[in-house]
Amino acid sequence: MLTASRMQADEPSAYELLLEFLNLTPVGLIQFRPDGTIDLANAAAARMLLPLSDDADLSNLYFVLRNIAPDLPRSIESFHAPMGQICDQMQLAMPGSETVLTLCVNKIGPDTLMAVVQDITLAIAQEARIRNDQQRFRAIFEYIRDYAICTVTADGCVEDWNRSLSRIGGWEPADVAGRTIALFFPDATPAMPATGTALLERARQHGTAEFEGWTLRKDGSLFWGNTVATALPDREGDANGYVLVTRDLTERKQHEDRLVALATTDPLTGASNRRAGELCLSDALTAWERHGTCFALLLLDCDHFKRINDRWGHDVGDKVLVALVRICRENLREVDAIIRWGGEEFLLCLRGAGQDVALSIAERLREAIARAPIEHGRGSLEVTVSIGVTLVGAADRNIDDIVRRADQALYRAKDAGRNRVELDRLPCPAATGHP
Repeated sequence: MLTASRMQADEPSAYELLLEFLNLTPVGLIQFRPDGTIDLANAAAARMLLPLSDDADLSNLYFVLRNIAPDLPRSIESFHAPMGQICDQMQLAMPGSETVLTLCVNKIGPDTLMAVVQDITLAIAQEARIRNDQQRFRAIFEYIRDYAICTVTADGCVEDWNRSLSRIGGWEPADVAGRTIALFFPDATPAMPATGTALLERARQHGTAEFEGWTLRKDGSLFWGNTVATALPDREGDANGYVLVTRDLTERKQHEDRLVALATTDPLTGASNRRAGELCLSDALTAWERHGTCFALLLLDCDHFKRINDRWGHDVGDKVLVALVRICRENLREVDAIIRWGGEEFLLCLRGAGQDVALSIAERLREAIARAPIEHGRGSLEVTVSIGVTLVGAADRNIDDIVRRADQALYRAKDAGRNRVELDRLPCPAATGHP
């Protein structure tokens, strides 16, 4: 067994441990004298300085650095304090390569100086990449034309923005700096909470969120915009800001609306076509079954329409149908549906209308049409209509039966002499509200 003294003798000395540590560190450490003589250099320093010496002589620091730090001896000579930093982070470009070193020199005693050498080549390359990325991002941020981009604080205030914010929305820096993003969305209502606040909250919870709808310009006009909010997390993963990217999709929205109109609208009169009308009636029946929301159907037919076509031509007949729809629109709410059911027949769906209201509206329509001569190229034409009225009932389970009752009431009006209103006799619970 080894004695304690023997163990201590076999253990490396503190000095030896220090030398081992200095040789393993990746930073170059050099102890030298005021005349440049190197007393001590670790392995990292030798590795970095060796390419600068033609004959592998690393005995004098000034000689090794003569081509890349020629002023170093003068700087040391002019430093008169007993101790202190002489130079800090002096960059040294290695000849014939991309390697860049930094040199720090400290005076630690009257005749002792310490130099620290580091290879910062990778760090410089990384900084260059970051700088290039930042420049590319700034170029994209500033000059991309189709996207308005702004950065937003955690509480929703605008920090930075690109030029497209002005191009798309007309906003200038003074309009938006420090303002909340509520600036970009129509006023909130009880039915529609603040859009901007809700958008950021969803982004905070899920990382990203999207809104598509009407968006405000500075002049108060609206455009159909798509806005994507992306949260910018901090180290703990909490959102400490957001990026908002907005596109103007008004043209796409208008195109989609035109396609929807083509698919759902009668091209001659502008009334809903049969297919769209059936969907509307189905929705009305569902609302009746689930919530008890009553509705009435008015089936309107132009009297003696065949005679009009035969005498005046189909172009005049078309003018009559267009005029009928126009008069109906003038006397109904926007929520009431006007459906071209077939030929000269139009089906009107009145939501929330009970019997008295439905009959009153039908009579008002009949009178308005009768006293509105329809002008055409060869004079004017007086037109009348017959109207059958029915209401949804407790036993109704499909639209066809309800329309059939309106059709039967319409034929009773025609059999009774035309230019009149007839009611189907099925009772309906009273409903509230209709102008």
